[in-house]
Amino acid sequence: MGNLPTWVTADEIESWLTNEGILFDEVKVIRDFETQESKGYAFVEAAADEDLKALIARFNRAPLDDKVLRVNEARANEGQKDRGRRKR
Repeated sequence: MGNLPTWVTADEIESWLTNEGILFDEVKVIRDFETQESKGYAFVEAAADEDLKALIARFNRAPLDDKVLRVNEARANEGQKDRGRRKR
């Protein structure tokens, strides 16, 4: 989900999905490492393909405050290299 207002939390997104009957495994709002302010997008792991399609159909281009949400399927970056993250 993209173009989210900065006040949106994972709990709020989970509530929206539950109210729409869309099953999900996880919602993660992406935040700035230093400030912890939302970067305006989130990842939603849908429980099944049908739920992903329902999520996109319901929320893509939906108005929220003065924004229009963007929802699409995330795709792996095939050319992405290890960004130097330490393994734990």
